[in-house]
Amino acid sequence: MARKSKVFGEILKQERADKIQQKGMKKLQQKVKEGPLGDQFEDMVTDPKGEVKMSEVLQEFVEPYLDLAPTPIQRQQLFDLAVIAWNLALTPENNQQSVLDYLLQDISKDDDPFFYKEMRSFINDLMNRKQELFDEHKRYIVDFQLQDVGKKFHLSVASTLSNPIVANSAD
Repeated sequence: MARKSKVFGEILKQERADKIQQKGMKKLQQKVKEGPLGDQFEDMVTDPKGEVKMSEVLQEFVEPYLDLAPTPIQRQQLFDLAVIAWNLALTPENNQQSVLDYLLQDISKDDDPFFYKEMRSFINDLMNRKQELFDEHKRYIVDFQLQDVGKKFHLSVASTLSNPIVANSAD
């Protein structure tokens, strides 16, 4: 009898996780549609056939750094930086550092040179990780949402279906 209860408990747990995932994805879709590029995402597709789940890819991408971000706010900041680095790594190499400089000026705290240098170094490390270990993934990350689920979190990601810069340069 105890075994059935344990199995039933696992089924309920999975059902709750699935509901949280569905709710998170709906919330993210609404957020993207209401954003400045929302009209370009009218026909947003979730889990397109033949494509990897970018939420799984992004989570694997940041996995070595998750211990550095134990709180929900720190985790959010880590994923924010990871998405910046991911998308920068997909831009043409001759534009990467100037775009990074522009972004860092926007987020730099009180023109602190140490903070600026550390952020640049961390984002460059993430960009290198993207290029070395995740180079086959060419999709831009449009937005993401993190939901805390007890001691864990659920990640939803909105991404392009392909890299438009790569697609256009092949023409």
